[in-house]
Formats: sequence, C-alpha cells, structure tokens
Amino acid sequence: MVELEKEEGTAGNAAGTFRVRRVGLRSLGKFGCVLGALVGCLPSLMVAWGGLLLASALRRVLEGWQRAGIRILGQEIPIDLVSLLHIEPVLERIQQIDSLSLVLVVVLVALASLLAGVVSLLVAGALGLAYNLTASFSGGLEVELKELPSRRRTER
Repeated sequence: MVELEKEEGTAGNAAGTFRVRRVGLRSLGKFGCVLGALVGCLPSLMVAWGGLLLASALRRVLEGWQRAGIRILGQEIPIDLVSLLHIEPVLERIQQIDSLSLVLVVVLVALASLLAGVVSLLVAGALGLAYNLTASFSGGLEVELKELPSRRRTER
C-alpha cells in the first residue's frame, strides 16, 4: 500500500504530481523476501555445487592417501597416511557428504535462498520504516504521473 497526496493545482485530471506519504511495510517486506530468495538462488546454487566438488576432490585425495606407499630397494611398502594422521573420521564424514550430493545441493540451495529472503525482508522493512518516519517531516518522494491512453485489445 502506498499513500499518495496530490499536489495543489492538479485537481480534475488523473495525471499530475503526487507525494508518497507512506509505504506499506507488509507489501514491501513480502516483495523484499521474494526478491531476495530469487536473487539468492543462483549464488547459493554455485556455492553448494562448488562445495560438493571440493568435498569430492578431498575424498579422492584422502582415499589416495590410504593407498600410499614407499618403494625401498624395489619393495613397495604400503603406508596408510589417513590412519597415521588419525583423520579417519574426517574421511568418513567427507564420504557421507559426497554420497548425498544431489540431496545436499537441493537442501543447501533452499536454505541459502530462504536466508537471503529473510535478510532482504528485514532490510526492505527497515528501509520502509525509515522512509515512513522521515517522509512526514521531509515531504517524501515527489512522483509525477501521466495518464496513458487506454489500450484496446485486438481480437485475433
């Protein structure tokens, strides 16, 4: 909801100069939330996908460390670096994350988009509240409107 106040000297026609006295915080918040969630989808998808690619690469590296070996005098001596470094829980966790890749991407994108929507809702609400508080003594925004000729639908 936007409250407009018509300027003096423009009575009688729909066009003219108006001042925006107040903006509706509920509609502004909903718009901010939806817009923030939509804008947040692509970055959150890229971050989630990149994180899973990183987890997959880290899994391959750590699994390769389990099969490491040293060649001494023609003899291959196997060494499990993961066990030596005591990072088996890390490898197990990364294997779990890598096996849930598609589900995890969807969940991460949804959560990040929701977070972006909530942040945008709060920012839009705060800006709307600030505008409503300052518009009373600053006069608000001045908007000039022009009436357009009506458009007729053409039948096909």
